[in-house]
Amino acid sequence: MDTKLSILLALCFLAVSLAAGCATVPADRQTPAPTTVVTATPTLPPVESPVLVVDPRLSEMKIDLSAVERSDGSGVTLKLATDPAGAAIARDGVDVLATFFAYNTAEKSGFVPSSANEVRKAGIPYKTVFFSVYDAPVRVQAELPRESEQKNLQVGEAYVYGAVVMVRD
Repeated sequence: MDTKLSILLALCFLAVSLAAGCATVPADRQTPAPTTVVTATPTLPPVESPVLVVDPRLSEMKIDLSAVERSDGSGVTLKLATDPAGAAIARDGVDVLATFFAYNTAEKSGFVPSSANEVRKAGIPYKTVFFSVYDAPVRVQAELPRESEQKNLQVGEAYVYGAVVMVRD
């Protein structure tokens, strides 16, 4: 009986060893080096200018944003044009807040604000302008970083500009 039990235990030990992978030995008798699995970090798609976030209540209005770099290299002038032609909201007049912003992409890679509050908290150059729209086109502008408390915009490097345009409640 002892012999049968010993053989059975030896076979169980061999089966467990094979299942665990301990029974395989490389041909050159060296322990293989552990492999490292590298997980690729997804790259964010570049943000393209202009970034224009518009209040849904202003969706009937045509709103355009453009930028012109200052000739002295000190910043950028952002120009917002609104055309209320055919927009029902403009008949009674509407008060609008436009928060202009600009930032270098190296500092805020992938940043796309969805509100004026996010712009203010981001520590980037911004300027908020208040205006009213009735039945005629309105044009407003801001010079960044000149008109901002944050002066960290380098126009010689890649940058993104935009505006958050909301109805003033």
